[in-house]
Amino acid sequence: MNFRPLIVIAGPTATGKSDIAIKLAKAINGVIINADSRQIYKEMRIGTARPSDEQVQQVPHYLYGTVSVKDPYNIYEYQKDVFKLLETIPEVQTPILVGGTGLYIDCVIYNYNLKSQSEMDIDNERRNKLAKLSIEELQKQIPKDILERLNNSDKNNPRRLQRIIERGSMSTDNQEKKEAFPCKYFVLGLPSDVLKGRIEKRVDQMIKNGLIEENKRLREEELDKYPACNSIGYSEFAGYFENEKTIGEVKDEIVTNTMHYVKRQRTWFKRNKNAIWATDFDLILKESENLLKNS
Repeated sequence: MNFRPLIVIAGPTATGKSDIAIKLAKAINGVIINADSRQIYKEMRIGTARPSDEQVQQVPHYLYGTVSVKDPYNIYEYQKDVFKLLETIPEVQTPILVGGTGLYIDCVIYNYNLKSQSEMDIDNERRNKLAKLSIEELQKQIPKDILERLNNSDKNNPRRLQRIIERGSMSTDNQEKKEAFPCKYFVLGLPSDVLKGRIEKRVDQMIKNGLIEENKRLREEELDKYPACNSIGYSEFAGYFENEKTIGEVKDEIVTNTMHYVKRQRTWFKRNKNAIWATDFDLILKESENLLKNS
């Protein structure tokens, strides 16, 4: 893996990430890589606020609408796709991760040690076997020096013993953090009242752009049964086509659920002590140029 400089434009929904990222990409010869777990799905465009055709034409965009809702996709697949992509992007171009899914962003910049589905299945099988063992049998699988350091409560706690055995069989933690890329991690933040106003306008625009028709098509093609469609902008339509709720009620639910999601996003990004909270483009550009100059 070529651990090249990366720039992150993160933040809650409706903070203007795409516009800032495009402006930055034009200034530093950058390319945009999607870091939104729902914008990856090709059948879900309007409700996920995927970049418009006009935006995509301005600078190269990657990993938008590349996966079907019918196909299993997770953080492991995302990290693998990004790392593969980074090997193909020319050195003269700067990758810019853009999105609001903090876990997707962090799995790349910290190079999380993730497991494939088959590896997780093996772990689950082993976990199920451990669950059937007695306390005495579990204790025998733990090195004597480790077992002696446990208090009596832990020594006789099967779950505690199982976790010790599981950790001992792993070379690294599933989400071990280690700096992998020279990085500037920008988070766009706006006051809640401003964000709520933006979200209300965005939902109105989504309706005008065909959000109702998009949801109708997903149901007609029986795609709404897949987990990916259990997302904001889609799950709220449950009951609408059965005349159990009005479009006004649907819109209100989308706004409310989005604001709850915004709160969770803020909590995630605040945990990153290296994040630079900024909305001033000149600052973002200056910091990005310093990174590229010194890397």
